[in-house]
Amino acid sequence: MSTETKSHIDSRIDELHTLKVSIEGMEGRGHILDVIDGQIAFLVKERETADDGIRASVIRSHKAICQVKKMDEKAAYGNDPAVYYTLGVCGEAGEMANAIVKALRNGLNRKKILEAVTSELPDVIIYSYVLAYVLDIDLTKLVNEKVDIVVKRAHDGYYGGEIE
Repeated sequence: MSTETKSHIDSRIDELHTLKVSIEGMEGRGHILDVIDGQIAFLVKERETADDGIRASVIRSHKAICQVKKMDEKAAYGNDPAVYYTLGVCGEAGEMANAIVKALRNGLNRKKILEAVTSELPDVIIYSYVLAYVLDIDLTKLVNEKVDIVVKRAHDGYYGGEIE
């Protein structure tokens, strides 16, 4: 499996296509274009085994931390990973909620609310992905299944109206 995300590989492919366009009129470009085409083909193949964005980044960082700590990737600092990472999700969500409460204390302050969410929401997501990873749960699949349920419910009028 590639260590890069699909979006990162896509960016590199786009850069190579841009480079190709910029050298199209140059003399002796044949060999250069062949090299670029070879690199594009390589990246297209790499993309097939690349992971999607956030999950890959989170798991890569989790693995790095585990290497530094000399701990098993499916462990949790000597604790039950389900308990440890679930409490991590709750703790980070609580920090976000607490920051929002403070932003509301003296009247609605949208800027401070946005700062709270921006600061803490990534931590909630990171703990969630690591929790799923250590328990061998395909979070992407579960989220997509839940989205399908919500869309079906919306079409069926479950949320108080129907989609036009």
